[in-house]
Order: sequence, then C-alpha cells, then structure tokens
Amino acid sequence: PHSDLAGQLVPGYDFIGDIDTAVDGDGRDADPNDPGDWHDGECNFFGIPEDSSWHGTHVAGTIAALTDNGAGVAGVAPNAKVLPVRALGKCGGFISDIVDGITWSSGGTVAGVPANANPAEVINMSLGGGGSCGVALQSAIDAAVARGSTIVVAAGNSGADAATEQPASCNNVINVSAVGPTGARASYSNFGPLVDVAGPGGTSAAPATDNVLSTLNLGT
Repeated sequence: PHSDLAGQLVPGYDFIGDIDTAVDGDGRDADPNDPGDWHDGECNFFGIPEDSSWHGTHVAGTIAALTDNGAGVAGVAPNAKVLPVRALGKCGGFISDIVDGITWSSGGTVAGVPANANPAEVINMSLGGGGSCGVALQSAIDAAVARGSTIVVAAGNSGADAATEQPASCNNVINVSAVGPTGARASYSNFGPLVDVAGPGGTSAAPATDNVLSTLNLGT
C-alpha cells in the first residue's frame, strides 16, 4: 500500500502458485498485496542478499499516482485505475502464472478463480526472461488482444537484442525500450528491430534525478 495510490486500484489477484516464491505464506488468492521479494542470497549466482524491489508498486505509480495532491509524483494517466496482478515474487516466477495472469486480466476464464469484474484495457508486463516467446505465452497474449486488451511489454534490461527475451520476442505486443536522461538508449536496455517505442527509464545509478521517481521505499 502507498498513500499516492490511494483510491487508484481496482480489485486484483495473486496468481503466484508456489508458496516460497509468493512469500506471503499461501498460494493463489484474491489479495494482490506484495509482501516484498527480498532474499538472503538464494536468488542470485553470487549469493548476495537483496532488499525488496517493489517493482510493481513503482510501475503502478508511474501509471496512476495521484496528481495535484501535494505529495509524491504524478502518474502519466492519473484518471486511470490499476488492476494489480501478482505473477512474479521472490527469485522470479513461472510462465504458467504469467499466462493465467494475462488471461484473467483481459477478462478470460481461469479455472478456480472468480471472474474479473474489471478487464484491463492495457496489460503492462514490465518483466522478462531468456528465450524466444513460447507457445503458451503467445497464445495467452493473442487471446487477450482478441478480448480487447492492449499488451505493452518491456524490451528487457540485458543490453542485448530484444529477440533473445520473452515476452519481448512475442508478437501482438507493444515493445518498449528505455532511454536515459539525455535521450540516448539506457545502457541496460535491450534494443533491435522488435522495439516499437522508447520511454524514460533512467540510468539505474545515482543521482536520483537521473532516474524515474515513483511510489516505493528503500525495500528494507
């Protein structure tokens, strides 16, 4: 929860099935609140602990943080409402959860999950993993588009061709890369002919003014 997102959300869903990944002590349920993705080093090759990223909350603020309230930041679409859907947690997640999240977000049916009363006009997937787009993921995207949702995906943060990652390598999506404060491609951003548009992504390094300020805390 963040004060600059008060009243900006509609009821979402937690699609993380694996309890360790979910962190919240249970599997799929109607509570999309993020308990954090901090870990003691088990999530990276070097065993380095990391604090929570609050990435979903950060993106939600970029989209729809309250405007003219004298606090925080202003969302680019302050009259929009955010449908929060959890698909990734500690150490990442599973394509199967992402697929069901896309399906449900767009108004499709997922077994054992109540119907979504607020199908998303735009599905934002600020996430990525290695490999070309799989059949299940592409099918879910195609079905969501057929139901009327626009799918916007991250080109990826590996500094490589977007074709090497998914969902950036999927069809039927708007593929977004990142630029830094000068307008040049951010060093981490993926690139290539699959990219449709670039948006401000920041440098991912100090100072804070060279990055995208939004709704989050230090993650500790």
